[in-house]
Amino acid sequence: MRGMGALLLAFVFVVVACTWIGIMLVKRGLQRSKDPAIPQARVANPEGADAAYAKAAQLGARVPRKIGKGVLVVGGLALIAAPWVAVCAALAGLSDLGGSKGRVLRIRGRARLPELATGDGWGASDIVLESKLSASERAVLGELWLLTARMEHASVAAFSQLSIHLSALGAPARLLEATHRAALEEIRHAERCFAIARAITGVAHTAGPIPALGTSRSPIDHVRLAVGSLVDGCVAEGIAADVARRGAALAGEPAIRDTLELIAREEAGHAELAWDVLAWCLEVGGEQVGRAVAARAERLEAELAPRMPAIEGIDDLTLARFGCSDQDALGQLAASRIGHVRARACELVRRETRAAA
Repeated sequence: MRGMGALLLAFVFVVVACTWIGIMLVKRGLQRSKDPAIPQARVANPEGADAAYAKAAQLGARVPRKIGKGVLVVGGLALIAAPWVAVCAALAGLSDLGGSKGRVLRIRGRARLPELATGDGWGASDIVLESKLSASERAVLGELWLLTARMEHASVAAFSQLSIHLSALGAPARLLEATHRAALEEIRHAERCFAIARAITGVAHTAGPIPALGTSRSPIDHVRLAVGSLVDGCVAEGIAADVARRGAALAGEPAIRDTLELIAREEAGHAELAWDVLAWCLEVGGEQVGRAVAARAERLEAELAPRMPAIEGIDDLTLARFGCSDQDALGQLAASRIGHVRARACELVRRETRAAA
């Protein structure tokens, strides 16, 4: 907590400093200055040459000054916004896998989630919780389960995306069948998670749109599909299964325990589907795919998210009772899964290489 307080104090200092300097720059940029008189043309011209010359001279004199002022204003505003942009970028840039709840939906290289809305489109209202919660606990747990629900919802589109990619590359029917079955299972996961969030918060939240899907153009080949299956399937789905399995073992609420047991079982199946897709890509894609997979497997530690600070207002026991893992547990599960995936992927590449030879 002491380290967290120092970090917060440093952030406040940076915000104040950037804001003050930014305001000074904006004020200077907006400050009016008296333009020196532009001498009129010495040669009189009844057709307006004098006026034209004077106007051109004034514009020529003012453009550098206007550009300079514009730079000050824009620079000042950018400086004011910089600390907040940095925080948003850091949050967006945190690994997608640290608390993964399933296959990651990526569009143009970025993980996407649905917007949050209210309504009855997702999540039945038949889940009832036994424990009493304070207002702060409801707020924290509600946010965590809504995030889980949105991640599960995004996995539905991710499997639809996978189906398109498999079809584009001529994959066998068994992989397409398993992919569509997984998408249906993710719908069930998302519905139950939204229902749990509703039982906690008392508010009927639902999944909103994913605007980036409307402009999605993602070229695919066997290398991209193999590496994506390794990271977003073998690792992400594996972590999701591990997290859900641990959550189910510690959950004190029967409805949450049942939901997490279901998710753990089916996410483990989704991870095996990713291994099947990876094996197929290695089989048909040749050495190029094998080299790419082996290289990516060696860098899987990049998928470990930095440890987030402890959540204020709720203890780890309460988190566990409601199926949520603390950051230490998430880190341990992710590290263990990544070690397993690296070993299995390297062995798979070696086996396919020997078979090809």
